[in-house]
Amino acid sequence: MSADASNKDVSIAAGIAAIGVEILIHPLNTLITRLQSPTYVSIYQCANGGINPALYRGLYQGFGPTLVTSIPASVAFFTIYETMKSTLRPNEGTQSSKTRELATYAISSAVADLVSCAITNPAEVLTQNAQVVHAQSRHSHSPLLSTVRHFSRHPTKLWAGYTMLAASHLPGMSLTFLLYEYLKTGWFDVPQNCSEVSTQFKGGLYSGALASAVVSLLFIPVDVVKTHMRLAVGTPTYARLPLKADIRAIPPSAKVQQVSSANAMVVARSILVKEGIRGLFRGGALTCLAAGLEGGLFLGCYDGLKVYFGAHV
Repeated sequence: MSADASNKDVSIAAGIAAIGVEILIHPLNTLITRLQSPTYVSIYQCANGGINPALYRGLYQGFGPTLVTSIPASVAFFTIYETMKSTLRPNEGTQSSKTRELATYAISSAVADLVSCAITNPAEVLTQNAQVVHAQSRHSHSPLLSTVRHFSRHPTKLWAGYTMLAASHLPGMSLTFLLYEYLKTGWFDVPQNCSEVSTQFKGGLYSGALASAVVSLLFIPVDVVKTHMRLAVGTPTYARLPLKADIRAIPPSAKVQQVSSANAMVVARSILVKEGIRGLFRGGALTCLAAGLEGGLFLGCYDGLKVYFGAHV
């Protein structure tokens, strides 16, 4: 198969996998954003400790930017990843050490992720802010439109949290793909050049789900801090009040406190002071579940589709 054809197969497989997974996983990501939001206690939690039904409303808010950027980001990531992996891997017949193989996976995924993060960061900022915005009346703008309008006046803020995104994605993505490649070939016995669609799908599904869930657990505090930083530069505080709330009827003491958009250490320290260590792991179980589903479905579909299009396109 030619290099061009291979890149074409990778692009098609990554694009289709990205669309399908985003449609399925976005509601879970919305719940995670709300759980990790600094306004969780004041908006999504009742006075008696129960859950406000608003937590489960509008779970597809902010879906547009995510879908629009996930396709080029996925295509860019896997095109770069597969190209670098092929370039750095020794020629056939040349024996390579396990250390070199692991280094190949780590370097390839890290470089690919830098490009992917550059594409997805603005969309993630828009998405997360739209996920916690509630329309105040029937005639108000949609959450996404209100968020886009706000950031059109402050476009540079679309890169809020990029440092934290890179801090969590680079080591996290490298570790995920190290585990993914190891589990796929070591635990699930999928040959690197396997041409069976079902075998590739199952191997990618199981190894991707396990690797993504394990790694996501390690980086939950980073995700919480990143979410706080992004929401701090979003739409005005009053836009995050509960549905049907009358702003004039809410006393100042009950309004949501402004959150800081300062550096990551300041934000992390603030969370620890206000909520303790539990605050840095809020939404952890759902985060691991979503990561496992997303990683497994995405990598399983990607591996299977790549083989399928390689044989039929």
